[in-house]
Amino acid sequence: MRIYQRWGFQGIVRKTKILKIFPSSLSNMEGIMPEIPSKFFKYDGNVIPAKSTFRSRVALLSGCIMPFVHGSSMESVIEVLTENGCEVVVPTNQSCCGAIHSHIGDLDRARELAKINLDAFLKLDIEALVVASAGCGARLKEYSHLLRNDPEYNELAKKFSSMVKDIHEFLYDLPIIPPTGELNYTVTYQDSCHLSNVQKIKSQPRDILNMIPGLNFVELPNSSICCGAGGTYFVTQPQMSNSILDDKMSSVKITNADILATANPGCLIQLQAGASKYQPDLQVVYVVDLLAKSYKKQKSEKTH
Repeated sequence: MRIYQRWGFQGIVRKTKILKIFPSSLSNMEGIMPEIPSKFFKYDGNVIPAKSTFRSRVALLSGCIMPFVHGSSMESVIEVLTENGCEVVVPTNQSCCGAIHSHIGDLDRARELAKINLDAFLKLDIEALVVASAGCGARLKEYSHLLRNDPEYNELAKKFSSMVKDIHEFLYDLPIIPPTGELNYTVTYQDSCHLSNVQKIKSQPRDILNMIPGLNFVELPNSSICCGAGGTYFVTQPQMSNSILDDKMSSVKITNADILATANPGCLIQLQAGASKYQPDLQVVYVVDLLAKSYKKQKSEKTH
C-alpha cells in the first residue's frame, strides 16, 4: 500500500476513476485506504524506561494495524505510559490478537495466535498488558473463553485475560498524572463498540480528555451508535457501512468540533474516510495522541 501511494498509483487510480469498471466493494476499499506513513512503529524488545518516578512495569501489545498505519500513535502510547512512571516492554515474539480471524469464523487460527501471545507475554515480569486498540483488547480479554476447552492453556488464558488493560482503563486506575500543556481545541469523542459495549469502558476516555487544559469537550450525539466500521463490516457490507458513516458524520458536524477522538484503528480509519468526504478540516485522532501532545507541550513550556 505504501508503494501504491508513494509512487503515485493512487492518484492515477482516483483521477481516472478506473475502479468504476470493477465491483463496488473494491472501489469502497480503495476509498477508505488510510495514508501509510514512511516510518513504522518498531521496538527491539528492550525495556523502555519510565520518565518519572517508577510506578509500574507493563507490556504493550503492538497489534497488526497500528504499527504500520498509526505508528505515531503507538509512539504516543509509549510517551503517555513513560510520562506516568511506567517501564514499558514491547516483546518482539508477540502475534496478532486473532480478532479478525474470529470475525471471519476462523477460530482455529485465532486459538493458535492466542497461544503464541500467552507464551510471549506470560513469561514477562509485568503488572499489566496494556492495549491501545479497543478491538484487540476485547479479543485478549476473551482468551479465557476462546481457550476454555484447552487443557494446557485454559488456566493460563484466565491469568492472561485478567492482566489485560485498555490504555484508558489502565491510566485512569493508575491514576493518571494530569497534564498541564494547554491545547485549545473543541473535541468530541466517538465510542468504539469494542470498548464501550464489550469492555464496558465509557467514562475513562472522556475523563482523560476533560483533564487536558484548554480542550473544550463536546459530547457527540448518539456516540454509542457504531460508526460503520464494525470489525470487517466496512469491507463485507460497504453500502450499509457507508450509510451508517454518513449519519455519524452528520452528528459530528453538529458539535462544531475541530477534532474527533476515538479509541480503535478500524473506527479511526472509517472516521477519517468520513472526514475526508464531508469535513476535510476535521482531525481524527486517538485520545492518547491528544494526551501525549499535552505532555510534550508541558515539557516544552518548562524549557522556555
